[in-house]
Order: sequence, then C-alpha cells, then structure tokens
Amino acid sequence: MKSLEGNILKSYLFRFFYMFLVIIPVIIPFFLSKGLTMSQIFMLQATFGITVALFEVPSGYLSDLWGRKKTMIVGSIFEALGFSFLLFADTYVDFIIYEILLALGLSLISGTDISILYDSLEFTKAGKENTSKALSQLQFVSALAETLASIIGGLLVLISFKAVIIANFIVGFFPLLVSLTLVEPPIEKMEKTKHKENFKVILHHIFKKDHILTLVFFNQIIWGLATFVAVWIYQKYWQDSGVSIAYFGIIWAAYNLTHGIVSKWVHFFERKVGASALIIALSLLPIAGYMGIGYFSGVMGIVIGFLFQFSRGITQVLLKDALNWRTPASYRATVNSLVSLFFRLGFCLIGPLTGLFIDKIGLSNSMYILAMFFTLMFVLFTIPLSLRVKKIIPES
Repeated sequence: MKSLEGNILKSYLFRFFYMFLVIIPVIIPFFLSKGLTMSQIFMLQATFGITVALFEVPSGYLSDLWGRKKTMIVGSIFEALGFSFLLFADTYVDFIIYEILLALGLSLISGTDISILYDSLEFTKAGKENTSKALSQLQFVSALAETLASIIGGLLVLISFKAVIIANFIVGFFPLLVSLTLVEPPIEKMEKTKHKENFKVILHHIFKKDHILTLVFFNQIIWGLATFVAVWIYQKYWQDSGVSIAYFGIIWAAYNLTHGIVSKWVHFFERKVGASALIIALSLLPIAGYMGIGYFSGVMGIVIGFLFQFSRGITQVLLKDALNWRTPASYRATVNSLVSLFFRLGFCLIGPLTGLFIDKIGLSNSMYILAMFFTLMFVLFTIPLSLRVKKIIPES
C-alpha cells in the first residue's frame, strides 16, 4: 500500500506540472499578434472542445478498462507533442493542429488523473473520508502552478512570445516523466466485452438512481462553463481597458492564487454554512461577475473578475468531490469523462457565440447576455439542487 500512498503525492506533482502553463496568461495577445480575431480564437477553442468531446468518453472508458497509468502516459505524450508543435506554429491551421493535439492529451488525462487519486485513497489508510481534503489539496496545487507560471510567463513575454513558448515546451515533458512512475491501483474493472451493458449501468447510475447526483452532474458542467468562458474574456478585457501586457501575468497569478486559497477552505465552510449556501454562492458569483465587468472598466472590472475565481474554487471541490465519492471506482473515469464531454459540447456552443457577440456588439453587451443565460441556468438547475441537499461531501 505504500506504493499507492506514493500515488497521492505523484498526483499532486503531475497536476503541478500539467497546469504549469506559462503561455496561458498571454495567449490571447499571442493569438492576436498572429492576426487572429476574437471569433477565430473562440473557434480554436471550439475545435479543442469538439475534439475533446469526440474522444472524452471513449478515453475515460478506456481508462476504466485498460488502466489509469497507461492512459495517463499516452495522454502526456500527446500534450508534449502539442507544445512541441507550438514552437513552429504560425498560421490559423497550425493553431488548429496544436489545439487538436492538446485536446487528445486532455481527453485521456481528464477524469483519469482524478480517478487514480480517488482509487489510491480508497486502498490506503487515508481512506474515503479524506477525499474532499485530498481534492482541495489537488486544486490548491493546481492553482499554485498556475500562479507561478503566470508570473514567469508575464516576465518572459517582456523578452518575446517565443521565450514563453520555449519555456512551455520544456515544462510540457514533465507530466510524462511523472506518469511513468505511477502505480496502477488494484481496482475491480468492468467487463471488457460487455460495452452496451456497462454503459447502461453507468447512465442509470447518473440519471436515474440518484437524483441529487444528476443535479450535481449538471451543475458541475454549468458553473464550470460560467467560469471557463470568463477565462477567455479576461485578457481581451484587460487589453481594452489599457492594461499593459507586462501586468497580465501578475493579474492572472492573483486570480489563480485566489482560486487555490478558496479551494483549500471549501471543506471548512461547507461544515460552517452548509452545502446549500455554498451551492447558491458558487452560482451567483459568476452571474454578478458578468454583470460587473459588463458595467465597469479598468481597475474595478479587474477586481470584479475575482468573483469568478471564488466560484471556481468552490465548484472544483464541492461539486467534483460530490460526484466522485458517489461514483464506484469501476467506472469513475467514464463518469468524469461524461462531465467533461457535456462541458466541452456546451463550450462549443457558447464559446463561438461569445466571440461573435464580442466582435459584433461589443464586450459589455455580450457580458449582459451571459449574465442572463446563467441566471436562467440558476433557476432551472441550481435552486432544485440547493433545496434537495444539506451536505454533499463526506464527513472526515
């Protein structure tokens, strides 16, 4: 079991290097410098999302049948290839290929990395009761990596965009090195020949067996989208507000550090105020965020952007943990992949429309439209969940 305990630390280490993306805080100005419009940038992300959507569930199912370690190794190889290709990418078509390579890697890693952490916890003395704390730690490590990468990316861009891309290329191979050292958890696997029956069991578990789980499933998708769409708006917003690109990394680092700190305290606040209150908070925060950045500009708008990070920190611990500990290990990766599938399909629709609206009617009006859309989602999905649940993460 000591080898499986090692998986927990390695999961944190893998996530750190996987999220150490120095290109992210300046990627919008980088794309714009190559002559791309905001519509094209969102179309790139839609391409990424479509690719993930096509391969997400098959890869999650592969992880449940084939094993966590092998799946993460192959996913890490695709990620490394993607960042290698970015060294030479210069045209819109080049960037499409880059996005597809990263999407293939993400489709294999997404869900599998969480699953190997939960599987390892179930077979060690840490036990199932500490899963929410482990997930909080994982999210904090992720945010710490993004914070440090943002600062470094913000400094490197003062040299050139090329310096940022080279740094991202080097770090891009570290997740592969970590994945090679993982130990496969001895979980009970699904039948490799009964695919139809397997999926019937999975879908019944999500959509019929547990109504709270069904609502958790959809709320994780909706509020993940609410904060993710904002990520692709921030840099355009900062640029329009006259913020120097030299400060992009610092602002991005502050955002990510906030997300990490919030994720560390979710377990504590869930016990103090209850899951229902946190569910309401995680949904109203991005709605207020879109209204705020639509109305304000400059420093005030940047401050309001922190609302999305508060929501992100709560969502990625409270809802993700509720989903995972309610799901059997034998098909946990597939369920996580289904969440990602619907998330990506949602972004394929909302992302390009947001880019089109920004180009056609301006950023402020586009933000009001997003606020209205997510208010509707709040009424349809979040209020019912809040009314049904008192505590959705396990006692420790």
